[in-house]
Amino acid sequence: MRTYTAQPDTTRPDTLTVTTYNIGYLSGMRNNEPVVRPDSLFHANMDQAAGYLRAAAPDIVALQEIDFGGARAAHVHQLDTLAARLGYPGAAQAVNWDERYLPFPYGRPAVHFGRTLSGQAVLSRFPVRRHVRRTLPRPPQPFFRDAFYLDRLAQVGVVDVDGRPLAVINVHLEAFDVGTRETQARVVNDLYRRLADRGIPTLLLGDFNSSLSSGEEGGQAGAEDATMQHILAGTDLRSAVNTASADTASATYPADAPARTIDHIFYPPQFFEAVDTQRWCGRPAPPSDHCAVTAALRLPSRAKWPSHEALPPLEDSPTE
Repeated sequence: MRTYTAQPDTTRPDTLTVTTYNIGYLSGMRNNEPVVRPDSLFHANMDQAAGYLRAAAPDIVALQEIDFGGARAAHVHQLDTLAARLGYPGAAQAVNWDERYLPFPYGRPAVHFGRTLSGQAVLSRFPVRRHVRRTLPRPPQPFFRDAFYLDRLAQVGVVDVDGRPLAVINVHLEAFDVGTRETQARVVNDLYRRLADRGIPTLLLGDFNSSLSSGEEGGQAGAEDATMQHILAGTDLRSAVNTASADTASATYPADAPARTIDHIFYPPQFFEAVDTQRWCGRPAPPSDHCAVTAALRLPSRAKWPSHEALPPLEDSPTE
C-alpha cells in the first residue's frame, strides 16, 4: 500500500464514482508493437489521462497495465504521478511483471521493454485498510515464453467508507488462452462470493478480456468462451455498462474504433444503484488501446454494511 500527502476522505458519499482503465502503460494504440516510442508520447498521454480522471473525479480508480518506473514508459512511476497530480491520498500497488530485462516485443533491442516493473493498482480517496494480491492460474506454454510471461492478478483492496469496509476486486484476466481465462474466472468468482457471503459490499471491475454479449464484433461470449458466465455464476452482480448486443456505444476495445466491451464494472444491487456510466477513449489520439469506463453508483441505506471484523481470510498469496 502507498500513501501520499493528500488527506483521505472519511465520510460516506451519497454517490460513489468508480473508474476502471487499462492504461496500456500510456503507449497509445501502438501497445506491444515493435516500435520505438519517444518519451514525449508518454508525457502527452499522461497529461490526457490525468485530465480525464480530473474531470471525472472518481472516488476509486482500478488501473491495469500501469508502470512503476520501468524503462518501457520513460522510467515514470505512473501510479505515483497520477496520485500526485490528482490528489489521491492512498493507493494499493500489485506487481505482475518484474523483469530485469524483457526481450519483448520481438525484434531489435531498441524496441525491447528492457527493465520492466508493472502491474495493477487501485487509487482511492478513502483510506486503504487492506490489500491482497491474488495470482491467477497461468496458461500452458513453452518454458522460454513462460519465463517472461506476466502474472495475471485479482487484486483486492479494502477501503474504509465511514468506518465500514468496501472491497474492490481489480482484475486483469488472460488475453490469449480461453481455457485459462475460464479457470481464472472461477477463482475470481470464488473470491467474490467469499466476500459476499460475509455481507461485504464488493465491486468487481477491470479488464476481463471477454465480452458479455456474443453479438459484439469479435465477441467471444457463448459456447467458445464461458468466462463471464463463470464470473457471474451464483451471484447477483449487475453490470454498470450497457452491453446490448446491437450497441457499441459502450464498447471499450480497441480505443480507436471500439467494437468489444471487455472492460467491466459489476456491483451488487443490494448496496448500490447505477445512475450513470460514461466511456472515454481519448482525443485526438487515445492514450491507451482501451477506453476508460466510469460509473456513478448511488448508495442506499448502509444499515446492512458489516464492520471490518467481518472480512474473511483472503491471503492465498503474499500481499504487496
